[in-house]
Amino acid sequence: MKKSIKRALALLLAAMLTLTALSCAKEEPPSGNTGNNTSAKTDNPSSPEVPAENPGGTEPGEASEEAAEPAETEWPVPDYSDFVMPEETGELYLYVDAAMGRAVMNPAVERFRELYPGVEVTFEVLSPDEFGTRSETELSAGKGPDLFFFTSVPDIYKTMGTGLFTDLNPYFDADPEIDPGEFVEGVMKGGMFQGRRYLVPICFKSPILVARRSLLDELGIEDPSDFDSLAEAARRYHGAYPDSSLFLDDSSMETWAVNLPDLIQYAGLRFIDYERGLLDCNEERIREIMDLVKLYYDPDYVEYDENKAYRLVTSYMDYGCLAENECLYNYCNDGYYSFSTVKKKLAGMGDEAVAFVPRGENGETTAEIVQMAAIPQGSKNKLNAWRLMKVLLSDEIQTARDASRSGNSVFWAGKPVRLSSLRALFSYDVEYWGFDPEDPEEQKILDEFIALWSSSTVARKLPAILNRYIILELMPYVRGEKPWDDCYKRFLNTLELYASE
Repeated sequence: MKKSIKRALALLLAAMLTLTALSCAKEEPPSGNTGNNTSAKTDNPSSPEVPAENPGGTEPGEASEEAAEPAETEWPVPDYSDFVMPEETGELYLYVDAAMGRAVMNPAVERFRELYPGVEVTFEVLSPDEFGTRSETELSAGKGPDLFFFTSVPDIYKTMGTGLFTDLNPYFDADPEIDPGEFVEGVMKGGMFQGRRYLVPICFKSPILVARRSLLDELGIEDPSDFDSLAEAARRYHGAYPDSSLFLDDSSMETWAVNLPDLIQYAGLRFIDYERGLLDCNEERIREIMDLVKLYYDPDYVEYDENKAYRLVTSYMDYGCLAENECLYNYCNDGYYSFSTVKKKLAGMGDEAVAFVPRGENGETTAEIVQMAAIPQGSKNKLNAWRLMKVLLSDEIQTARDASRSGNSVFWAGKPVRLSSLRALFSYDVEYWGFDPEDPEEQKILDEFIALWSSSTVARKLPAILNRYIILELMPYVRGEKPWDDCYKRFLNTLELYASE
C-alpha cells in the first residue's frame, strides 16, 4: 500500500496556504527546559483582567543563542470575593456559523426560550464567510453576539491576551446549578489563560490510536503509548514493512487521514508559550517528527483510486487493515462502532487490539478542542449569555441528536465535555449498532472506550498558521532540498516574527 503521510501533507499545504490562523488551546507551562525557549512578545496589555506581559525578549526574527530556562508558573488566583452576577436583561443576541454551529445552537436556543420565555432572543445563522468577517470586525470593536460559539478565530491566545473575553471562573464559582467536576477535567483546562477561564470547551476529540499486539511484540515494543515508543515502533515497522503505511491510508475519507498536526498533537508540542511570552520549541522532538515524515514520505503517492477507496472504507469500518498488516496504527477517535469491532475482530483471531492515547511532553495526553464558547467583554446581556452557556453544557444539549444526520450527535466532529453525556452517547451507540448492552464483554469494551476518551490531561487547538510555517520551512528538509540546521533556523525566525506581531 502507498504511504499516507505524503498525501496528507500535500493536502495540508494546499489548504494552509489559503487559510488564516485557527484557534489554539494552551496549557500549563513545562516544569523544565524543553528545548529552544526564546522570549517573544505577545499581545497582553496590562489591565485588571489580564496580567502584564513578561518583559524582555529577542528582536523579531533573531533566534536566541541561549535557551531561556522556563520556571514553573503558578498564576495567582484572582480575588472574586466582590463578584456578583450581572443584572437581568430582557434580550439575547446571537449568531453562529451555519456550517459548524447550527446543529448545536438550534436546540440550545430552543431550550433557552423554554426556560426563559421573557427574554427576546435574536438568533442569526450566517454563512462561514460572513461569520468570520463579522466576528473579526465586531468583537474587536466591543460588539458582536452576547455569547460567541465557534470552532476557530485568528489565534485564540493572542485573542485571550487582549482581554476580549470575560473571565468565567467567578460565574462557575457563584452558580450552584453548575459543577466543574461534572466535566472532563483535562479538556476544561483548555479554556484557561494565566489562571482565568476565558473559553469553555463544548466538545472535543480524543487522539485514540489502536495497534495489534502481535505486531508490537514482533517489533519489540511493549507499550506504544509514550511518544518515544510510538516513534520507535514506527521506525522499526518501516524497516520490516517498507510498503505499509504508518497510519490508516484512506484517501476516500480525507478528514480522517493522517497529517502533520496529528503527530504534533501526539507529541504534545505547542511551539509558543503565550502566557509567558516565550517560544517553546523542542528541536529534538520537532526533528524526530520530521524524520518520521521523511521516512514515510513518498513523492510518487497516488492520491485517489476508486477501487482502493472502496476497499479502504470497508477496511476502516472493520479494521481489516490492522489484521492484514496494511498499517501500524489506526485511528479510533470517531465513534464506538469501530472500537468495539476491532477489539472483537482481533480477539477472534487470537490477537489483541492495543488502544491508547499517546503521551507526549511531560507525560501529557493532549485532546483537541473542537467547539468552544466565550462571553465577550462587550456583551450587553452577560447573564443571559451565561444561562445559554449552561444550556450548552447541559445533558440535554450534550446528548442531543441531529435529525438531519440520521439521529447522530449534534457534535459533528467531537464528543461531549460532560462526563455523564459522554457515557450516555456511547451507551446509545451500543444499541444503535446492534451490540448487546447486557453482554459483560461489551460493557468492558464500553468502559475502556469511555476511559480513553476522558483521559486527556490537557486540551489544545494548534493554530493552522503554525502548521503552515512548519510545512513551508521544514518540508524542504523532508524533500532533501535543504539541511536541517538551515530549515530549523528559518522556522524559528519565522515563528518569532509571528509571535511578536
